[in-house]
Amino acid sequence: MFARLNFRFLFPGLLLIAFFGVWFSPIFAQTPEDTNNTSDVGNNSSETEDPSASDEQDTNKKKPKKPVLDPESKRYNDLLKAGLLKVFEGEATYNYPRLKQYGLTHPIPRVRAAAALALGRLKSPVGVKILHQMIDRDGEWVRQAAYKGLADIGSRSSLDYFYVGAKSSDREIRVASFRGMGKTLDPGAREVLLKKGLKSDDKEIVKATLLGLGYYQVPEDLRIFIDYLNSEDEEFQKAAVEALGRHKTRTSMKILEDSFKDKTNLRSQILDTLTEQKNSFAIFALLRILNANADSENIVNEISARLYKLKAVGKYMTIVSDNTPLLREPYVGAPKIRDLEAGEVGKVVSKHSVAYIIPIEGQRIEDFYYKVLVNTKYKDAFTETVQGWVFGKYIQIRTISMPKEEKENKRKKPKQPSILDDMETSEPAPNNPQGENPNP
Repeated sequence: MFARLNFRFLFPGLLLIAFFGVWFSPIFAQTPEDTNNTSDVGNNSSETEDPSASDEQDTNKKKPKKPVLDPESKRYNDLLKAGLLKVFEGEATYNYPRLKQYGLTHPIPRVRAAAALALGRLKSPVGVKILHQMIDRDGEWVRQAAYKGLADIGSRSSLDYFYVGAKSSDREIRVASFRGMGKTLDPGAREVLLKKGLKSDDKEIVKATLLGLGYYQVPEDLRIFIDYLNSEDEEFQKAAVEALGRHKTRTSMKILEDSFKDKTNLRSQILDTLTEQKNSFAIFALLRILNANADSENIVNEISARLYKLKAVGKYMTIVSDNTPLLREPYVGAPKIRDLEAGEVGKVVSKHSVAYIIPIEGQRIEDFYYKVLVNTKYKDAFTETVQGWVFGKYIQIRTISMPKEEKENKRKKPKQPSILDDMETSEPAPNNPQGENPNP
């Protein structure tokens, strides 16, 4: 009976186990395919754990083997590196004997060419004869470099070489020859530039001609520069800007100043060109551009940085009224140097210690006289600038100061004079009939 009872209770249980076993079997069952996937996962995990092995194999496959140089090639490379190093050292120390030796006798042409270019960068007449010898006896690669060196120097003794080079079949030599002619300032070379260079079909020769003409400072050439400045070719425009900068005259600086407004694509180059001239015409042109664009923070910052680069910091004035008298002495009725026009700029040198009351436009104005430095009016004047006194009512003063971080560095260094300081001259004490204190 006990056995029968157990069977009665166990039979339904076995049925339940069989039913649920069928239901859950897909979850727990593992097919051969699953077994293969599991093994793949294991394999992948092993690859993830150690990727360096495959990377190392790929690197070994992709990394080219370093070529083994034969002894002759190694000696050549070592000789080339040593030669170039000696040339650069010779240029840095102005060692002309070494540059001559390497330029004329070194066995590798690239080293001789490097010596020729170094002699040109030094811009000394000492290198001219050396470069002539290199042209006379060397091959094409070195002759090109030697002509470029001669063009950088621009000596009149090289004119015959430039005339021959202008007819060369080598384009690099032709361009260098036209570029070098201008620096010689020879009248015959100028004729070649006008008749041959400007009419060339080669754009580089035309650009080199423009740059060469800039050195002559001939007023008639300004019209040529203006024509190319207004051309549609931006390369010609840029060459014209550089040529106007090399002209270095009052008129050429004014042309650059006037072009700043319309030639927006050349603004940066115009400012750089004016900054490079380092004369009062350029400095005052920068100041007038600054006044005309005072509402543009970017332009003001750009010009201020350039004026600081020129050490042109300090007080500057702008004339606010036409026919403002520039006087020889700081008192009413003093002899007049000339009348200043509205918009003229100049540097404020000092302020007189005594104030005056002057009737202006029906009002009694009290102000001081300021000693200012302005450009001379006449083109044939012996100097660029002249000093005189202007009543304070007629001027607006602007202060150009150096950046704060530069001020800290400046305190640790000795003061260097401004470019305009070199143009200032001491004035004699004024003859003051009114008994005022004449000392500024």
